[in-house]
Order: sequence, then structure tokens, then C-alpha cells
Amino acid sequence: MSDRARTALAFILVIAILLIWSLMSRRKTTPEPPEDVTRDSVEVPVEVPEEVVEIEPMLVDGDTIVIEKENIKVVLSSIGGSIKSFYLKHYNINIVPEGNYLFVSRLRGATDIIDFNYVVLNDSVIFTNKIDGHNIRKVYYFNHDFGFRLTTHFPDTMRQILSLKSGVSITEVKNRGEDLRHFNVYIKNEKVDNVTKKIKDRLGYSGTIDWFALRNKYFLLIVNNLASIDTLNLYKLPKDVEKKKTAIHIDNSMNQKINLAVFGCPFYMRGGGNRYGAEIVCRNTMAISVLLLPIRYPELAQYKKGYEEVASGGILGPIARVILFIFNLFYSIIRNYGFAIILFAILIKGIFFPLSRQMILSQHKMQMIQPELKKIQKKYKDNPQKLNQEMMHLYKTYKVNPLSGCLPLLVQMPIFFALYRTLITSIEFRQAHFILWITDLSLKDPYYVLPIGMGVMMLIQSLFTTVDPRQKLMVLFMPIFLVVIFLSLPSGLQLYWFSYNILTLVEHYITKRGGIK
Repeated sequence: MSDRARTALAFILVIAILLIWSLMSRRKTTPEPPEDVTRDSVEVPVEVPEEVVEIEPMLVDGDTIVIEKENIKVVLSSIGGSIKSFYLKHYNINIVPEGNYLFVSRLRGATDIIDFNYVVLNDSVIFTNKIDGHNIRKVYYFNHDFGFRLTTHFPDTMRQILSLKSGVSITEVKNRGEDLRHFNVYIKNEKVDNVTKKIKDRLGYSGTIDWFALRNKYFLLIVNNLASIDTLNLYKLPKDVEKKKTAIHIDNSMNQKINLAVFGCPFYMRGGGNRYGAEIVCRNTMAISVLLLPIRYPELAQYKKGYEEVASGGILGPIARVILFIFNLFYSIIRNYGFAIILFAILIKGIFFPLSRQMILSQHKMQMIQPELKKIQKKYKDNPQKLNQEMMHLYKTYKVNPLSGCLPLLVQMPIFFALYRTLITSIEFRQAHFILWITDLSLKDPYYVLPIGMGVMMLIQSLFTTVDPRQKLMVLFMPIFLVVIFLSLPSGLQLYWFSYNILTLVEHYITKRGGIK
């Protein structure tokens, strides 16, 4: 097998590993049969109440209160003392699914949502009501740049539920499947545990909880336990069903039609994974703090609560963070992530130039000895041992290493995988404009100019460096294969490989003419 063929096969292997890794990271989306609540034991267990068959209550709009701070905007409703909208202003996203509500208060086993009275006092919203002669109170304190603190006070005889069963929204509406693929649920006790795969239908988690979080691709909704979370119920939400809204009359005093939103109401979803919701079950008093944060490793790490584990990236995480640091450094100079990607491609090509130059020279030497190699193969075709000896002697004579063509690719594999992760998941590339038609580097090229251009560059490169007629099929197949693979990938990744292939073509031209010794 020629050196060129070995290089091509090595590259195919890299792509195959990448695809397998990507597919394995996707959660199964096939429906699973409902099953009983599973309990996840932790070191400090608490009594788990017996399951009660409940009718899912309906939630309707009440009076709304708008609280706007520097980084967030929150719209609250008097119905359930809930949150109707929770905006992260810099990114222009609402983490509450449209037509749904989060942090809804109700009594365990009740079929009605509590309709609160309320008063706004400085940075606090105080909800109050009286049930069976008992006062209940729910207070939001908007004392944090990216969230709030919430306390509830119910009578000792009542068990309360704080519902986040609607889950978090799909914020990447142009790429819903990719967004859904990153939906996960995390619980922090002694360590951060991704419990997503444990949620078959419903998961009851009891014991000590420092915090739990619901995430989509780019954003993280964190609930810190300050006091008295008894049980956390987690739910896999239905999908592929139209979001239901029903116009109804609620009360003669309201005398108007309002939208009805069912807890856990699904969107119409395609591809990707599932959405997840949660319910907090506790007794008379509860205190939590809530944060809505972009998934950026440095920003999450500064809280020193382990939030950054959500964006750790596994074994390749440190490499990915170095790559992102370099991207941000370039961006601080040129203020365009597209050009930062091009500069990074130039940097990587410069770093690996000695290795790739050696690979190109090895390819040329292999092409030169092809006639002699064919003679040896023909002469000793019936004597494999002698054939190997003569081939090794030929390689030694011309100082050719048949494996040198694969070495640069193998060395670059960790960087390639870390780069793939960085360009696919980093929020820096979300809605990042490059030039002309590429207005979002996190989405695919709408006109497929970059992947097709990449394929053309590869084809030209292969035609210039391949002399063996038997490799013509491979020369044509490889660019087409890679174009198909890259068509649906983010344009940031397409731009990197397009730039890298142009640089590789220039590198071949320079090396072939003896430049840069």
C-alpha cells in the first residue's frame, strides 16, 4: 500500500472515530415504556414519601410583575407565584418555554394552583395568601446580577411543591436538534453527577443536594439548595407533540379568555435528545437561590461551587480551553471570530509544519521508489518473507519511513477532537458574524460554499500529489466523502478546514520546490 493510501486511510479513521464519538454522545431518543419512580440513594438519605396519584393542575395567567435588572429581566405571575419569562438580556434568550411557567407553587395533592396577592418592595416581590386559615408566603429577592433568591413559608401541616416541570426552553430555534442533544440534568452532592441517563420516565432523588441544574446547549439554570429540599423529582418530558394551548374562561370576575398551559407541555421537537423538568418537594419552609448563566468555563468556575464541571469537556477539556483562550486572544485583537479561526488555522499549520513537511517529502520519496517497489513485489510475490526483507532494504536505502505519512495526523488527533468540541459547543461562536452570508458561526453555511470549497481544495491537492493510477478512485472519493460529512456541521468548523486546506495546498507547493528547509 502506498504512503498516500495510508494517509487517506488514516484520515478516514479520524473521521470515523469522530462520527462514532459524536453518535455515542447522543442519548437514545426512542420512547421507553413508563416505569415506576426510581430512587437514587445518597449518603444522607431522607424519608421518601409514598407516591400519591395526582391530577396535573392547570396554570393560567394572572397579574404580571416585571422586574428588570442589568443582566436579567423577569416576568412573574400571581398565579402560583410563578415566573412566566426569565430573560438573559445580553444573549436575548428566555429560558422559560413559551406559554409555560417555572417555580410554580402548589400544595401536594391539590388540583388547583394558588392565586397569590402580591406587593413589590424595592428589589423584592412578596406573594401572600391564606389557605384554611393559614398564612402562606413566597418572596423573591432580586439581589443577584444573574438571578434571585426565593423563600417560601407554608404551615407545618402542608407539604409544598415548587414546580419546574416545564423544563428549560430550546433557545437555538434555527438548530433545534443540536440544542436538544445538549439537554442534561446535573445534581451536586459530594460531586457533580449528570443524572440524565437515569431518568427513564421519572426519577425521585432524595438526600443532601447542594444544587441541581437544567441545561440546554449554551445556558444553565442552577437551583442552589439553601434549606429544606426533601425530594427532587425529575421528569423526561414528552416530545414530537404540538404545544397545547386552550382558550377558556376561568372566573366571572376575570371575564376574559386566557391561555391554558399544562405543566411539562412539550414543543414540537425533531432530532436531538429530550427535554427535562423538575419538581422540588419540601415541608413548611424552603430557601433556594437561582442563577441563569451562559456556559462559559471561567465564569462558572468563579462561583467556586463546581458549576464548571458542566463544561469540563472530559479528558480533552484542558486542550479545548487552551484552544478557546487562543481564539479569544485573536478576537480581542481583530474583533471577528471568523478571522480568529483563520489565524488559528495558520498557527496550527505553522506549529505542525516540520511534521507535515516530513510527510510531504516522504510521499515524494515513496512516489519515486514506486517502480522499484513494484519490481520487488512482482519478483517475490510467492515469498512473503523475502518480499518484506527486500522492501525494508529498499526503504532503508532511500531513507523512507512508510509510516511517516500517518504520524502528523496521529499527533494532531487530540487537537482535532478538542477543536471540534470547541467550535461545536462554545457560546462565543453563537450568532458570531463572519462576512457576507455567514452570520452565525454556530450554524452551517446556508449556501454550502465552505464545505464545497474545502472539497475542491482537497481534490486539487490530491491531483497534484498522486501519481499512482490505482489511487484515482480514492482521490475522487475522499473529497466527496468529506464534503458530505461537513455539509451540516457549523460554519466555524467548515471555515477552519477550508482555511487549513488552502494552507496545505500552499505548503505542498512550497515544499515541492524546496522552499523552507
